[in-house]
Amino acid sequence: MIGHIVLRVRAAPRRQTRCLAHRRSGPQPYPALPCRPTTHGDPINTPASHDGSGPHYRAARILHDQDGPLEEVAGHLLATEPAGRAWVAGALRAAARLAAARGDAEAAVTYLRRALEELPAAGRGVLLAELGRAEAPAHPAAAVRHLCAALDELTTPVARLDVVPVLADALARGQRGCQAGELLEREARLLATTGPSCDDASFGLRLQRVLIELDDLEKRPWMTDRLAELTADADRDPGHRRAVRAVRAALAVGRPADRAAVAEDARDALDPSPPRDDTSAAATGLAVLALLWCDRPAETTDFLDRLAERTQWHDCAPARTLLAMGRCEVAYRAGRLQPALDAGRHWLDLASAVRGNAMVPLAAAGVLRVLLETGRREEAPALLLGADPERYGTSWQWAHLLEARARLRLAHGDLPGALEDLLECGRRQIAWQRDNPAVLVWRSLAAVTHLALGSPGQAARLAHQEHEQAQDWGAPRTLGVSLRAVGMTARGRQGLKPLEDSVGLLEEAGATLELARSLVEYATVRCEAGHARLARELALRGLVLARQCGAVDLAALARERLRTFGARPRRTHEAGVQALTDSERRVALLAARGHTNREIADTLFITRRTVENHLTSGFRKLGISGRRELGPLLDAAAPLGDGPGAEGS
Repeated sequence: MIGHIVLRVRAAPRRQTRCLAHRRSGPQPYPALPCRPTTHGDPINTPASHDGSGPHYRAARILHDQDGPLEEVAGHLLATEPAGRAWVAGALRAAARLAAARGDAEAAVTYLRRALEELPAAGRGVLLAELGRAEAPAHPAAAVRHLCAALDELTTPVARLDVVPVLADALARGQRGCQAGELLEREARLLATTGPSCDDASFGLRLQRVLIELDDLEKRPWMTDRLAELTADADRDPGHRRAVRAVRAALAVGRPADRAAVAEDARDALDPSPPRDDTSAAATGLAVLALLWCDRPAETTDFLDRLAERTQWHDCAPARTLLAMGRCEVAYRAGRLQPALDAGRHWLDLASAVRGNAMVPLAAAGVLRVLLETGRREEAPALLLGADPERYGTSWQWAHLLEARARLRLAHGDLPGALEDLLECGRRQIAWQRDNPAVLVWRSLAAVTHLALGSPGQAARLAHQEHEQAQDWGAPRTLGVSLRAVGMTARGRQGLKPLEDSVGLLEEAGATLELARSLVEYATVRCEAGHARLARELALRGLVLARQCGAVDLAALARERLRTFGARPRRTHEAGVQALTDSERRVALLAARGHTNREIADTLFITRRTVENHLTSGFRKLGISGRRELGPLLDAAAPLGDGPGAEGS
């Protein structure tokens, strides 16, 4: 019946605007019920359309009474005028919950804003809170307005609990961290007066305050006192103690500390259960990074695998972000560049979905480093545009992007620009009390840049400073990278021992990419010392490892050095199964077994876009047009060789 209704009603300008906005951002209303401009001779709306006799209202009412699709009911209601009907607000709220469950946040916001117009000014606290929570990720300023209005109506501490953490987060992302901290402290004290049943909630608010203040340079000097207060509140609950250990590990990384003690704190902070909320996920993320900076990739991977196993059937956004971040950092440090890129892109997508998220520059830095290693410099400018310096430039995460941008400038030969970025990165790391080469190797990169600019004295000074820091920290990977810089700046026979030690430490750490880099530099110094044959062996080994990692520019450098040493390196495979990267091969195998792109993405914890990119690249390398041809090719090539790094004729 409804599908055959023909509209000849001129929509008011406000109604047209709302309907058009709905078409852009939300589910579509019935195709037979368009919102069209007025033409001469059309009947105009009468007051009857405001009291429930309008066709959109009638269509919505019939669909609602017959349990029709909620998005279609809401689509019609968006084209009606507010008239104070409770059922309309209820239907729009139900449609908003459905849209949010589907991941269509904009549609949910549209429905809730319209529902708000349907209710009287008083008694809207619950709906205002619901709207503010829906707006918070993409529209933090609007969320602050609506959540503050909700707090004015919600008077009990328990009722306000669903609003306060979201409001504080939106304030912090809007660069109003001081207000967020004051709000959280006030509400935590109010909750504490209600009795022991609210102790957990009160601790959560205090923890959120500490995490927000960790991102505030002016509050950094008081973090030890804040941590002591938090520790005093955490004695009775294991989850609280884990959160305190995570914060303690994150703070200790940048200060003189025992690496084993930091690693113990970070390890004990990790709980493989899905994070309960964004606050617990943020604390766990700090512990993951601290454990990685302590050179414990195996323990980090074990935690991530257990977390993935426990969350694979749950749509837990904090857990997905945590997994993507951890897998990107672990894979990059191990030299598995394609998995690092896949996870990094996913991490950046998730971080960017929340406007003002301070993790955006950290994720962008992770992706940028991998793009440079894999020879994809052309993608870097667009990536950098997504990280706004006005919003993120004062955060500690920005130092990571400065270091990554310096690598880009080095790749383009802009030595002065790279040095400027690296020195600014160093100033920020020192100011934030995060100056540890396990976190960022800015001194090593600055030393190499000074050397290229003809300042060997400055280069040697920075290299030795970093080496002293690395010795104090004691992590094999960090120490190996610093020794490479010492050997490169020393040159001659004085550089042989540091570079030889660098190779041994990086091999021990399993840092394949950095090992390949040290092998190439060690080979160069060996050749200069007159050991041409050994230099060729070292450089060839570095070339093989660089190819296995997918490090295009490093492999090119190794080939160039080999030619200089008198060798004739063989070319890599450019087509066929052996040309596939590890990630392309994994995706191709799953596709050959009949899995859909969505199933492959869920299995490998990557996005569907990444799956499509890998399949497209794989089809090109294999010379085929579709997944039906994958099976015979992969079966014929089994067992597959050593991957994209295998040498050919």
